[in-house]
Amino acid sequence: MRKKISLLAICLLWSIAQLSAQKLNQAYQNWYTYFGTAQLNKHWSIPFDFQARIRNGISDKGQILNRAGLQYMPGTKAGYLLGYAYVTTYSDGAAAWFPEHRIYEQFIYKHTVSKFAMTHRVRLEERWVGQKIATHDDVQSWRYGNRLRYFNRTQFSIRKGEKVTPFYIALQNEFFMNLWNNEINDKFIDQNRFLIAGGYALKPNLKLEIGYMNQFIQPANGDQTMNHILHLAVFHNFSL
Repeated sequence: MRKKISLLAICLLWSIAQLSAQKLNQAYQNWYTYFGTAQLNKHWSIPFDFQARIRNGISDKGQILNRAGLQYMPGTKAGYLLGYAYVTTYSDGAAAWFPEHRIYEQFIYKHTVSKFAMTHRVRLEERWVGQKIATHDDVQSWRYGNRLRYFNRTQFSIRKGEKVTPFYIALQNEFFMNLWNNEINDKFIDQNRFLIAGGYALKPNLKLEIGYMNQFIQPANGDQTMNHILHLAVFHNFSL
């Protein structure tokens, strides 16, 4: 199992290195994220997250994301969610923050074996992005787009002998696809995010994680970017 994990990690990192070798813009960011889940009862919960995505450490502006939804899980493996997100992104060229509203539908499936846990997530987003010009603060118009995202995360427990420790390794990847009549971005491949991270469970319901994320972005203007990201995250589950 360890050999398979090591081989997978090497292959993914090699693929990233090949992409990095191409003519891409290179950038560096820090992402600070809080993922929370408020459990209402056995089947219903409110997953939410807050993310500050900062360019060049903590000094420059970037993107702020607030997101929440209502999730129904009929069992322990599958879940269905309807949510809303509000995102603001800073544009250096326009020297302004651009607002975005999202409604999204999501299906999630989890399964666990003795040595790892895997999560699959499919998310469909309906997006409205505000358009501004440099001389005005107000939104001039809105562009609409549909986007499909597939997310896979595999978490491996670190063991000491037969005992499971609080430490773990996580590998995840998410692929973004723009869909029909997209006014925001006409490129089919929107972006890809790969993360390798180490985590520590302070409690069964509270985890801390730090890792490296590689984000490939292909915007509408075709100016491709590779972001190298220090990703820090808190995962917190609690009951209301």
